[in-house]
Amino acid sequence: MEIIALFLLATPILVYAGYLIVLAAAAAFAKPRAIPPAEDIASISIVICAHNEAARIGAKLETVLASASHWPGVCEILVADDGSSDATAVIVEGFAARGVQFVRLPRGGKAAALNRIVPMARGDIVVMSDADPLFDEATLPALIAPFADPGVGAVAGAVETIRTGKRGRFAGSDILFRWYESTLRSAEDRLFGCISADGGLYAIRTALVPTVPASVTDDFWISTGAVAAGYRIAFAPDARVHEESIAGDRQQFRRRVRITVRGLTGLWQRRALMNPATTGWYAVALVLHKVARRLAPLALVPLLPLSGILAFRDGPGWSTIFWALVFAGLLSACLLGLVGFLTGMRLPRPLALGYGAVLHLAGLAAGVTLFALGRRYAQWTPDKTAA
Repeated sequence: MEIIALFLLATPILVYAGYLIVLAAAAAFAKPRAIPPAEDIASISIVICAHNEAARIGAKLETVLASASHWPGVCEILVADDGSSDATAVIVEGFAARGVQFVRLPRGGKAAALNRIVPMARGDIVVMSDADPLFDEATLPALIAPFADPGVGAVAGAVETIRTGKRGRFAGSDILFRWYESTLRSAEDRLFGCISADGGLYAIRTALVPTVPASVTDDFWISTGAVAAGYRIAFAPDARVHEESIAGDRQQFRRRVRITVRGLTGLWQRRALMNPATTGWYAVALVLHKVARRLAPLALVPLLPLSGILAFRDGPGWSTIFWALVFAGLLSACLLGLVGFLTGMRLPRPLALGYGAVLHLAGLAAGVTLFALGRRYAQWTPDKTAA
């Protein structure tokens, strides 16, 4: 029984911390990839899909235009409105005189919007970004630079979380998560290429953009289209966007559940990439980065009662004390999650960080369970005006 408990305890530790440590250590001995000078200036198309983004789309486009002014080549900006019920369309149309092209679409989901608007892109490279993250002025030049390497098919940018008012409730855990992701991508880039990109910012050669199914996460599906075509996904840490942390507990939880379900659906459809015979070490990293991280939280479910049994078994000793601490820690995490979720009370920063982590892991576990039961989600989240 104790061996099983140790295995359950070690699983999430090895999957989350162990994988990061091993990958970072291996990357430390690898030479940084040199970016060759670009022979030609690529033309780029910036594609943004929006649904009820009136509160954010204006500021977004201002930063995109500021960054685009630093690109010496041709740059077009395309915004697809997917049946918004707020003032999103009016705001975007106000940027028409500054070169922003607006496409009004009937409500059909993000996948349908992408499949409609990407074929309109005339650039050699398509830059994808969600409707809320804000660009730095140097974002576009830094994002496009790695494409000078002919082996690079897509480039992942860096997404950073900012604290703003009440939306900073989960900023601490979001900042930690973003740091973790960026550290992984930096190591992966040195070794075999990034596993995938974040929807906040990435770019891909236009010829490699695949049709997006409605049941998958579009950023994973599109960026891994480069790997499926035999190219590598690079990481550009200086290509940064900044986004607010999600404020609502239920919104945060539902988002993690949806991403997990759609992510696993995309992984299943991209399972050919998990064959080491064709993708080498990328296949191993894909399983650890995307599959194991989603399954690992499930180990904590049976560990809670099992550690309680071991903690209250007969006979004192270090083993009993150890399992008592494990049981107390897991029980406290569950209580913290329940209290925070049910009451919505603002927690002190150390507890808020732990609560954010608990909510994230709970969302992963729920998403895996729903995926196993055959549940699927459409691309768009519930109406953002209600969040």
